[in-house]
Amino acid sequence: MIARMLLTCSFALLAVSAASAQQWGHLTGKFVVKGMVPAPAKLKVDKDVEVCGKKPIFDETVVVGPQGELSGVAIWLTPPRGKSAPDPHPNYLKLQQEPINVDNLACIYVPHVEVIWTARPVQFRNLDPIAHNYKVDGFYKSFNNLVPANGVHTETFEKEERAPIPATCSIHGWMKGYLLVRDSPYAAATGEDGSFTIENLPAGTYDFSFWHDTGYLAGVKIGGEKTDRKGMCEITIEPGKTIDLGVITVDAADLK
Repeated sequence: MIARMLLTCSFALLAVSAASAQQWGHLTGKFVVKGMVPAPAKLKVDKDVEVCGKKPIFDETVVVGPQGELSGVAIWLTPPRGKSAPDPHPNYLKLQQEPINVDNLACIYVPHVEVIWTARPVQFRNLDPIAHNYKVDGFYKSFNNLVPANGVHTETFEKEERAPIPATCSIHGWMKGYLLVRDSPYAAATGEDGSFTIENLPAGTYDFSFWHDTGYLAGVKIGGEKTDRKGMCEITIEPGKTIDLGVITVDAADLK
């Protein structure tokens, strides 16, 4: 028994030592639109108007802040075909039992683009006083579930999706969001200020993909390199450093 305990402790120490020996870095950047984009169209709210019509609802395909900040850009580490993403930092492993929330609030998806790591459960929460329908259409995972007022539907995703997948509501046709489902926690989506951060990446050189509601961000200059037709470019993560890509400019004409 003592020998078995010593062996178990030895394996635990080796795992801790391996994690400590691994070098890590962070990745950050900010997306800004160059040029004028049309004002978002006001959507027709023709169902449950007493709740959904309290304030105008606008199309979220292209959402730009006052200084051109572009929200809803999805970024993820893309391993070579047939390869797996690098093992996650121990800080991510602590989150495996913590659910990710995808919310219906005021008859829209909040946020418009949500990042999902397949290791974590997902709570589809209806925060409105009326029923909503979560309709998710992926290649590997699809479902269509009615969630009552203030209800929750929990799902797990077993496989990652190649690109963000749509989430809609069959009751309220204007509602639409996207889910970026990955086998790795090394993914992010830009917020209202156009910025993103991916923490604790293993040091090394990786391909990253960049996507927006309008499609892959091809031909965008990122860190001195232009993305290819699939919105992908190579980025080196240096140990102990935050790699700041700075302001990444996207031409307004490309967001169509």
